[in-house]
Amino acid sequence: MPKQEPKKSARAARKPAAARGAEAAAGPAPITKAKLIDHLNADLAKEFQALIQYVQHAAVITGPQYDAIRAELAVHSNEEHAHAISLSEQIDFLGGTPGVDVATVHTSDVAKVMLEQDLDGELDAIARYKARIAQAEQLQEYGLRRALEDILMVEEEHARDLQNALDL
Repeated sequence: MPKQEPKKSARAARKPAAARGAEAAAGPAPITKAKLIDHLNADLAKEFQALIQYVQHAAVITGPQYDAIRAELAVHSNEEHAHAISLSEQIDFLGGTPGVDVATVHTSDVAKVMLEQDLDGELDAIARYKARIAQAEQLQEYGLRRALEDILMVEEEHARDLQNALDL
């Protein structure tokens, strides 16, 4: 019967702090222009999804307590459309072809759930655009970085609007 290695404790399996610090100091993993274009097309699919989702949610959300956010959701949909146009232009500028895929649209019959779905999408977008900005910087694509920073600022505003509507 083969001898089994003793299991390592969770503590022993962790990397030493110095090793973790060295990895963090090294910065993000290198990226190619082709991979960045792929990521931007995935972001574009999510912008299309957000646009559709905001339109649908603005149309079906009910209750007097949601009157103000209903109007804001329509504004958000227009801003997501502008983001899609900006991303498409940047993808083309980088030598790629803007995609036409749409990420999964989330719907609900419950107003609070709709707003939570929208907030989840915005928080995801914020994280993705922060990563994309670092990638653009890595490739010295400063115009792209600036376009992404502009999108990020709007996504952060959307998140604040939704958090306020949800009393978070």
